[in-house]
Amino acid sequence: MIQNEHQYKVTKGEIDKLQQVIEKLREQASNLQPQQLAAMQNSFQIQIDRMQSQLCEYDELKAGNVEITMGAIEDLPKVLIQKRISLGMTQRELAAKLGIKEQMVQRYESTGYESISYQRLTEVWNALNAAIPATIVGNAR
Repeated sequence: MIQNEHQYKVTKGEIDKLQQVIEKLREQASNLQPQQLAAMQNSFQIQIDRMQSQLCEYDELKAGNVEITMGAIEDLPKVLIQKRISLGMTQRELAAKLGIKEQMVQRYESTGYESISYQRLTEVWNALNAAIPATIVGNAR
């Protein structure tokens, strides 16, 4: 998942590089078996498609066109990142709201918030004005 503009730009650059590799393969097609060429092109195209999907997801989040849902507690890190992006908030802006350095937010997000305290998690949640409708159903005894 792309989490910031830098990753977005890097991903675009990687797509360009892979497309150049595919073009070079086509130029050298006479040196390869047809099945070999097809397999190599396909593997690079799969990577390109995956990265383009990530670019599209980031664009849709930034445009506010994605419904953010959480089916399980394990989804919370992704939800926090998606919420920040959908608000048009950078990691730097979230860090400023939290009174911490941007690198700390980058670390939180890159590690899926795994080392964050409950207090800090609550602060992130509140800084993002996050609210997810939930229904908790329990067994009656």
